[in-house]
Amino acid sequence: MNKSSSDKPAARTAADGDLGDAAELSEPAALTPSQPFLHSRGASWFELSLATLLAMVILLPGLWSYTLVDPWETHYAEVARHMLEGHDFVHTKWQDEGFRSKPVLTFWMIAGGLRALGLGADGGFSGEMVSSPMVMFAVRLPFALFAVLGLVMTFWMLSRLVSRRTAWLGLLVTSTTPFFLLVGRQAITDIPMVACLMGSLACFAMAVHAGDSPLRAIARIRGREINAFHLFLAVLVALIGWQLAYYAYYFAAYPKLAAGIRVPVPYLLLPGGMLLGLVGFLVWSIRISPTRYARQVYMYWFYALLAVSVLGKGLPGIGLAGLVCFFYLLLTGQWRLLAKVEIPRGILLCLLIAVPWHLAMLFKDGRPFLRDYFLIHLWRRAAFGVHGERGTFNFFLSQIGIGMWPWVALLPAAVGDILSRITGRTRAGGVRLLIAIWAVVSVGFFVAVQTKFHHYILPAVPALALLVAFWLDDVLAGRVRNVTIAALAGAAIALLLARDLMGEQKQLIELFIYRYDRPWPSGAPWFVDASDAFLGFGLAFAGSLLAFAFPRLRRVGMLALGTSALVFALWVSNVYMHHAATHWGMREAIQSYYQQRQIHGIDIRYHGARQIADEWDGHDGSFLIRSLIPDHLSVGQPMSVRVELAETGGEVQVERELHGTVERIAAAENRFWVALAPEELAKLDELVARGRGESEPEQRPQRQVNADRLIAWQLYWRGENFWSGGEIWGPFAATKTAFKDTDNKAFLQYLNTEGIPGQRYYLVTEAGRASGLRGVLPTPQAKDSFEILNTSSNKFTLLSFVL
Repeated sequence: MNKSSSDKPAARTAADGDLGDAAELSEPAALTPSQPFLHSRGASWFELSLATLLAMVILLPGLWSYTLVDPWETHYAEVARHMLEGHDFVHTKWQDEGFRSKPVLTFWMIAGGLRALGLGADGGFSGEMVSSPMVMFAVRLPFALFAVLGLVMTFWMLSRLVSRRTAWLGLLVTSTTPFFLLVGRQAITDIPMVACLMGSLACFAMAVHAGDSPLRAIARIRGREINAFHLFLAVLVALIGWQLAYYAYYFAAYPKLAAGIRVPVPYLLLPGGMLLGLVGFLVWSIRISPTRYARQVYMYWFYALLAVSVLGKGLPGIGLAGLVCFFYLLLTGQWRLLAKVEIPRGILLCLLIAVPWHLAMLFKDGRPFLRDYFLIHLWRRAAFGVHGERGTFNFFLSQIGIGMWPWVALLPAAVGDILSRITGRTRAGGVRLLIAIWAVVSVGFFVAVQTKFHHYILPAVPALALLVAFWLDDVLAGRVRNVTIAALAGAAIALLLARDLMGEQKQLIELFIYRYDRPWPSGAPWFVDASDAFLGFGLAFAGSLLAFAFPRLRRVGMLALGTSALVFALWVSNVYMHHAATHWGMREAIQSYYQQRQIHGIDIRYHGARQIADEWDGHDGSFLIRSLIPDHLSVGQPMSVRVELAETGGEVQVERELHGTVERIAAAENRFWVALAPEELAKLDELVARGRGESEPEQRPQRQVNADRLIAWQLYWRGENFWSGGEIWGPFAATKTAFKDTDNKAFLQYLNTEGIPGQRYYLVTEAGRASGLRGVLPTPQAKDSFEILNTSSNKFTLLSFVL
């Protein structure tokens, strides 16, 4: 049999050049000063904008269309909601205790997303978290934008150092890889770290190959040249400046520190240290050792992004980037670069960005933060294992297979090709070497880490995806041998993975969840079946790959594979996840509670008479209550406003109950008004008069709508906290309704002491436990009135009974 011409290396064609190959294999490692690096051929601003738009089109649509997935998304969202409720953006809290397992960036992002869309003010009104799909969009949007940032920075680097075609292929492969796509749309800690890693390594690659190219003006403002260094300084000053100002205000307004922590004037010490470090960097980089080269600015971004990754997920990002850069220098022998990668100033940047919050949290939380955060969740997770699975190299193989479908079909060929031809002697070769090291180091790093979840391998996925992009670029350029064999093997791999997905349809959502033993909703009454779709995509992928076996059809095959992968990405993120997430979350169940409950009024606990005076002095008798409006709320319905005054040690000294009726309802605005007669308002006259001369207490008033209670029964999946807006952990005895213990002692004690005979109670619990509730209920009426209200999820059920 004659050897196919497709298996021979071919010369580059004009068509290939038209696609923008900026670095031939013989190209030198660095450009000369006469050809400034910042203006070397690469993606235009139009192409960068187009790449950004494409990444957003893939990642953003439908973020609002499916529920947050338990437990991580709802867990982190509830910590962020606590920040908004307590107006405390330093001390992370969960339920009624500190939260110490993750650094702060995730919670700042979620809180910022909620407020940017006008949601979550003061922690949100009653039922707000289930009132609109925009809550899911607000929670997830910052994370999807981080994913876009990682994609665009990688695209930019590849277009400058390798070719524009490689950049477009890299963007396509990485963004349509299910692992990156799905986690990039999740509000969890991993994507900020991975995006920062992508950006930092892109900057490192640019710095390595920039040589001594001088900075060039990119704009002029009032006759003054603005270059990339000025843009970096603007971002740095903004990033540090708002934190500096907030810490000064925060520790001045709330000076109490954790037990055992003694820090003089923390409102001056911490901001002062930050200001000193920032001024030191500015003087160092502008006056003492001026920043003149593009390489320096790239390295500043390298360190800054890694510091941000520390605020996102701790030390893994810095560890991975450090190892990748070390092995790159080791394998290329370019140790002279150590003198040019701005290590001293980089350390200062990392300290300036990453350390202040950790110190602030230590001041407020004390030794428990040191113990839990550093010892348990950083050290023990890595060295011994905490939660999750265990395993070795093979633990992640199946996850890479499912998580990179269909591109994983070409991964063996891509890895074999780059191992056989890799070189660091050219600019493009150096980038390929860096990406290969990134892939190997990431896999090795997380194989060594003892705690294992499926998504822990995510930092390796962009690198593996880029290896596939390199191989595809080489195929299109005619630089690859044995394409036919790779095509046939790839088609077989694509079909085998399609078969696996058809048999175990939950594998895609299991890429980023906590437990892997929970069933897919294949049975009654749900009958969710995606097997036909998996088969269809598998056949499309296999057919596209087979086209690579024929030289004249390779571009057609590339177009078909890219198109089918893009369609699959949009399907999996908007159709598959819409159906799957419903069964890995409880939003619909708790939303049903808010729609059906009966509202009786509102309870307010003030911590000083001054707060009562501020709200009730001169009140016009029309009292506003914010709440998701239940189906049967009506004008004229009786309501009560219960006022408590707890001035000393949180103990309630005074109680007043005002009675009125609903006078107006604005359902679209989630609010209604209660009419209070003058004689009812007069019950507060003494407290109002007393409060006029008092000072404002530090603690804010606490409010909770008085309604039929929601109970979380034998449940601890975190979603119950977030979707209820923390109301199951409310400030009043009657609103502490989370009972995770299975012995039912606390549950029955609550019903006996706080329960109101004749009132309806709602319970959310795991679906498998629902039928056992009737036998536990303490009264005949409760047993007789027991009913199942919502089974939209195969894992969580809403029940009710009348006590």
